[in-house]
Amino acid sequence: MEEVEINGRKYTVKKLPAMQQFHVARRLAPILAAFVAGIPSGGEITDTLVGFDLAKIGEEIAALPDKDAEYILNTALSAVTYRDEEAQRDYSIQVRPGVMRYNWIELPEMLRLTVSVIQHNLAGFIPAAASDSKDKAPA
Repeated sequence: MEEVEINGRKYTVKKLPAMQQFHVARRLAPILAAFVAGIPSGGEITDTLVGFDLAKIGEEIAALPDKDAEYILNTALSAVTYRDEEAQRDYSIQVRPGVMRYNWIELPEMLRLTVSVIQHNLAGFIPAAASDSKDKAPA
């Protein structure tokens, strides 16, 4: 498990079962291939976007069928809980696939949480997904 804080709210990202990790990685393959193509040779992943073909990455994301995009988002978000400090309890952020429990989880938070789940679950499989920080999701 990994804790992520976004906009002052604490979330816990859990491991997905291996079969779900496989299906997420399979659906992400074209996007990851476009991303990995921009990593400098020599194994060093830099913090800059120099060398990344953002247009190609954007094209791959746009070409992703809705069904695959929804699978990735719903599977990733199913691994996230929100810590309600007042109630001292963790709650799943989804009521059911596609429906957020909290109306303050909007697109930017949803995407950052999805990236955190992907990093946490696929870091050992895809070197570009590795994260050495607890909150390395893009702002």
